[in-house]
Amino acid sequence: MLVWAIQRIQLQNKALLQSERDVAQIRNDMLEREAGFQQQLAKDIKEAQKRSNNMQRNVLKGQIGEQFTPFITDFPYNPSDCRFMGEPIDYVIFQNLHECADGNVPIEDVHLIIAEVKTGNARLNQRQKIIKQAIQNGQVSFKELRVKYCEDTEEMRVNVSA
Repeated sequence: MLVWAIQRIQLQNKALLQSERDVAQIRNDMLEREAGFQQQLAKDIKEAQKRSNNMQRNVLKGQIGEQFTPFITDFPYNPSDCRFMGEPIDYVIFQNLHECADGNVPIEDVHLIIAEVKTGNARLNQRQKIIKQAIQNGQVSFKELRVKYCEDTEEMRVNVSA
């Protein structure tokens, strides 16, 4: 009976040692996986930062390009006829306005152009699409806003005329 108890204890000790080895192996595997995960995470973060920096550079290049477009050699309009707005569209171009004011071209040669500058694969945003459609629909008008000061109420008022 004593031999049997000793054998049983030895088997249990063997099983316990095997369990400890298994736990150690699992810990080791987990540490290796964690190290691999940390390396991949660091790599992914660097790539994301690089993409973010490239996107920021592209946005800045686009913004600079927008403002300098009238000064590009083959720009088809007189830069002095262009007014930069930036948002929601880039330019209002008063084509031939200066020439007409100087008496060099007739009023029929004056055109108002709403222009949006895009680079690369950039597309019109929703507000720009709406503006484009409103213009195409003829939903354009000219309003004269006349500001008057009311001495009685000491307020500024705006009158709109066609």
